[in-house]
Amino acid sequence: MFPVMRLSLIRSFLLAATLAVAVSASADSLDLAVNGYGLSFGNSKRLTGIRINAVDRDVERINGVNLTLWTPGQNPDAQFNGIALAVIGTKARDINGIALSGIGVNARENVRGFSAGLFGVAAGEATGVVAGLFTTNIETRVRGIEVAGIWTGSTERLEGVGVSVGSVVASEIRGATAGLFSLASESQVGIALGVGGFFARRMTGLGVGGFGGGGEQLRGVFVGGLGLGTHHLDGVALSLGGIGGESLDGIMIAGLGLGTTGEIRGIALAGLVNFAPRVTGVSVGALNGFYPDRIDLEDFLHFDFTNQEFNGLQVGLFNYSAELKGVQVGLINYAANNPRWARLLPLVNLHLR
Repeated sequence: MFPVMRLSLIRSFLLAATLAVAVSASADSLDLAVNGYGLSFGNSKRLTGIRINAVDRDVERINGVNLTLWTPGQNPDAQFNGIALAVIGTKARDINGIALSGIGVNARENVRGFSAGLFGVAAGEATGVVAGLFTTNIETRVRGIEVAGIWTGSTERLEGVGVSVGSVVASEIRGATAGLFSLASESQVGIALGVGGFFARRMTGLGVGGFGGGGEQLRGVFVGGLGLGTHHLDGVALSLGGIGGESLDGIMIAGLGLGTTGEIRGIALAGLVNFAPRVTGVSVGALNGFYPDRIDLEDFLHFDFTNQEFNGLQVGLFNYSAELKGVQVGLINYAANNPRWARLLPLVNLHLR
């Protein structure tokens, strides 16, 4: 009995001592842990549990809750899984879970979950929600929600939602953006809302710009307060000011003017001027097929008679076409391909052959 009881007491003592205090071999931390599970004070390299440290340096892996009190050192291989809290900043290779920082969060490769810093969040790639009071800077791809007070750094691809008081910027966007400006240097599929404006080299979806917007190729519905500009439009365009481009297909409504250097196909409505070298469809404007291009002391008021071919219906005060295949309705109507006596007519002109 006695030897057995003595052995049991020794084991209990050793276990209690292990649970009470386990000082790491490097003397960088004070660990109350068993087999890496428990509580750690200091710069422990690996732990599952709760870890409180002044300066994180050369960390390997922390699972659980990590609290950092000061500016971290280099952590090229660090991985935080769980909750990472930092008075100043968190720096790691990968962060999975929740990361909150007084200044910023920096993940060299990936941040997954919810990450926020008063200044911002930087990472190679982000999945989940990243938010910065001033900025975010995700290099390659965001999958989720990106929120920045001033500016989202230019990421290669945004898949999800980007929101900023200033600008949302990405090479490619698949989702929705909202800010003072929404800018996609290559393409966007989805919704772009810009108080100032929106731009995408190629855009498919809905684009709304308080002052204006544009892109090389626009497909969908687009609204610009003062103006819209594009090489090619396929869809619906609305502007209180003007709409311009090389070719416009669809329904275009402009408060002031609408014009292209190429062709209009569809319905084009403008308050003052409406012109294009070639038109197929319906054109409505005070001046159709031409516009005043300059005022000087030689010609005084000079007009550029633009329309070379019109197929459809022109409605306005003054209508012009070099080659009309359709009907003109207006105060004065001119069709140059009609016989001389029928080229300039009031109210209605037509050429149906």
